[in-house]
Amino acid sequence: MLTSMLLILPLAGFLTSLAAAWIVPASSKARASGTVQKIIAGIGFAALFVFAFLAKSEIGTGYLGIPLFGLWLNFGLTQLSWYFVAMVAGITLVTVLFSLQGLRDDGRYPFYYAWLFSKTFGMLGVLLSADMLTFFIMWEVMSWCTYFLLQQGHEKAKRAGAGYLAYAVTAGMILLAGLLYVYFNVRSFDFRTIQAAFSGFDAGRIIVAMLLVLVPMLIEAAAYPVHWWLPSAYANAETGISAYLAAISTRIGIYGMTMFLFAGFGLTALNLVTANKYVSANEVLMIIGAFTMVVPTFTALFQHDAKELMTWHSIGQGGYMIVGIASSTTLGIAGGLFHVFNHMTYVSLILFSIAAVEYRTGTTNLNKLGGLIKKQPVAYLGLLFGIIGLAGIPPMNGFVSKWLIYRALILSGHPFIALAAFIATLGTILSVYKLIHNMFLGQLPERYNDIKEVGWGMRLPIIFMMAVVWLTGAFPGTVLAVVADIQQSLGLERVAYSVHGVAAEMGQLNMLVINIVFIGGLFVSWLIYLAGGKRKHIGQYDNYAAGHFLDKSIPYNYNYNFYAGMEHIFERLLHKPPVKRAEQALATFVSGTSEYVCRIFTGNITTYSAYVVAAAVVILLVLGGGR
Repeated sequence: MLTSMLLILPLAGFLTSLAAAWIVPASSKARASGTVQKIIAGIGFAALFVFAFLAKSEIGTGYLGIPLFGLWLNFGLTQLSWYFVAMVAGITLVTVLFSLQGLRDDGRYPFYYAWLFSKTFGMLGVLLSADMLTFFIMWEVMSWCTYFLLQQGHEKAKRAGAGYLAYAVTAGMILLAGLLYVYFNVRSFDFRTIQAAFSGFDAGRIIVAMLLVLVPMLIEAAAYPVHWWLPSAYANAETGISAYLAAISTRIGIYGMTMFLFAGFGLTALNLVTANKYVSANEVLMIIGAFTMVVPTFTALFQHDAKELMTWHSIGQGGYMIVGIASSTTLGIAGGLFHVFNHMTYVSLILFSIAAVEYRTGTTNLNKLGGLIKKQPVAYLGLLFGIIGLAGIPPMNGFVSKWLIYRALILSGHPFIALAAFIATLGTILSVYKLIHNMFLGQLPERYNDIKEVGWGMRLPIIFMMAVVWLTGAFPGTVLAVVADIQQSLGLERVAYSVHGVAAEMGQLNMLVINIVFIGGLFVSWLIYLAGGKRKHIGQYDNYAAGHFLDKSIPYNYNYNFYAGMEHIFERLLHKPPVKRAEQALATFVSGTSEYVCRIFTGNITTYSAYVVAAAVVILLVLGGGR
């Protein structure tokens, strides 16, 4: 019963919020409707959060949903799905609390909370699906609700949402093909039946099934090179939506990949492919993960908008998860799953901090910001904690999951993939330094002299997420305990953990010692600071350089076009003849392919709706023929 409430609550919230948006009189629609929807959202998502944690007692219990095509849609909780359900419920509640003050009632987001409820319903439906047919149907619900959520905002956001829909429909069509292929081979949608059947199949049939099922998961996870939908869609959305989507929505693809690899197809089937002389599923996925780590991370380096920079990192961080899980090692899978949680915490923290700056300054353009550290200290600290976690630097939680992945890759004999992970971390450090410098350090533009910190409604979620990022870094065992249970439920070896890290038999990582050393270093630095000479605080214009006094008209810090020198180097390389010819050939191929694809993906929602109806008819015919 508790598990069923995870679907009933968001569905009821969607219908109630939708009614609130329509019923309130037009004369006071924007403000009054927004207030009512905020109340509904606050109560609804708080209740969902409570039920998500109470439902842990029902792990392993399945139940029937609604009849469809003569079959019953099956739902239930597993250790893996509960982990993701808890994250979805938690980050959604924090996002809603942040938006209560952060989302202005200006009429641009009339159905924000309604579609947030529906999107949550779709994600939870995917996570609770106990068979492949239910998974596909809820996957489509989730995709369409994501599209409608992205439609909230200005015209550019709506166009970007349409771009996402093209990828989502493609993923859905491929997944439908995978669903039908599996059904023709097994004559069942039940995951346990599929796993038992595939353990006896030849490698060829397993490879086809994995391609048809895992490609949609990689599209949703925005893995390289099927990631192009994400930067535009997330960067142009309202910043609160961006935080929510980047934190957890994209990671449903990681859930699907993990579930199908270890629970859907099973280890036996995976080992058959891995043992093949010519094809190794693990290595192919790790290579995809390596490109996903490196290319988008260095692309982030050249972005001049804070949100765009973070969208590229949302792609890059998914590469670590793919590599860790695809390694199929105890440490790697633990690191990949733990990194999903860590990514959710520090990315949402960073985007909340960016949203706080945008709320006061009206921009996320890094070339127009700077010097805000004294104006918005809470947002500064939030961004600082977040980028330390993102870069995988102690003592924050991102360090622990990346340490697990690094160690797993080295011990399992994948030094080049490990090198890619280290290179990606270097790119992350470079780009997040640009992020915090251009927003909070250096010269404060005169137009921001009178701005102040955001209200407590936005500050408290930032402070809370700061605490989570640090505490789960200091006490990673609190999350690793859940990860170990997931591994055991999937028939894998449990990671040996302690409250403060990893047990000695798997590498001995003690975050308590690291935190003591870190805090001790800060304390010593503070003592040295106090022991220094007398200090004089001066204003930013009471200064001079090269013998000349500086006034308000002279920008004297290096924040405009940060890393311009590096961009110049790469720009010159791009104009060399071999690179230019390859680029022109690729552009010609993409252009021709795009013209053909545009005949199918027209950008018209009516066309996409027709595809969905056609897919439903195909399923109905197949199921009817199967009986």
